[in-house]
Amino acid sequence: MFSVVIPLYNKELSIKNTIQSVLNQSYQNFEVVIINDGSTDSSVDAVKAIKDERIRLINQDNKGVSSARNKGIQEAKYEWIAFLDGDDLWESNHLEEIVKMMNIYPTEKVYVTSFEYSDHRRVYKHKRNNSIFKIENYFKEAMNEDLLWTSIVVVSKDCFKEVGFFNINYNRGEDLDLWSRFAKKFNIVKSIEITAIYRIDAENRTNLSKNLEACHYYNYEFNDSLSMDEFKYYKNFLLKRIWEYFLLKDFKSATMLLNRYPEVGKMEFICFLVDLYYFALVRKLKKFPRLLK
Repeated sequence: MFSVVIPLYNKELSIKNTIQSVLNQSYQNFEVVIINDGSTDSSVDAVKAIKDERIRLINQDNKGVSSARNKGIQEAKYEWIAFLDGDDLWESNHLEEIVKMMNIYPTEKVYVTSFEYSDHRRVYKHKRNNSIFKIENYFKEAMNEDLLWTSIVVVSKDCFKEVGFFNINYNRGEDLDLWSRFAKKFNIVKSIEITAIYRIDAENRTNLSKNLEACHYYNYEFNDSLSMDEFKYYKNFLLKRIWEYFLLKDFKSATMLLNRYPEVGKMEFICFLVDLYYFALVRKLKKFPRLLK
């Protein structure tokens, strides 16, 4: 029923555990499609050492993660595509939870569970009345909460015919770009059940790109926004990215983004910094109430 698509590039320390987390699923009707994107380490040997007839290893020259995922989608035998990155982990109930969601909302095409970081950092979560629900306003809610992340997304293969695939021209944010296209076209069903682990300590993790022209957030056009919430989402997103570049002392990239988007002007950025400082101060005062005296 599920085709699990795993892009692979130099993950020799992680890929065995990632695949094993799939094989340990309580729901066992799946295939595993691994696209080796020109790995130069021993990743392929690690995959070949796992003996399971449901695993298919497909090799291609290094073309980037978007190309690898797209190849996996095209090679998939089943209708439902379940994404998993080569260094992340599923809990044993991940696919079982997706099936549960499908039984509740059988006509939808996009399903996502929830995840946690491997360092157990605190993340913001909206309060929900039900454990499984349809996201009412993706752009509004995604400003504060990580609603979608690659390794928790399951989508019908038909969706790609309507919104396209991962953009192979992007080396960062290609997933967020696709989720936005999904949100504009389909209902997204979400579960608050945590079924995946984002391994922040895994090898070969992608950091902020200095090649801004290849980032999805450098290529967004505010005129394409279909709602004020989408407009606000991208403005908020860009403000955070500019701040992150400043923290990395990459002033060139930060300045390029500020100049690229007049919708996010320098005064807007200054106000954003003031808000950051204010909320940080409030959190500190709440943590140490004696400071209020």
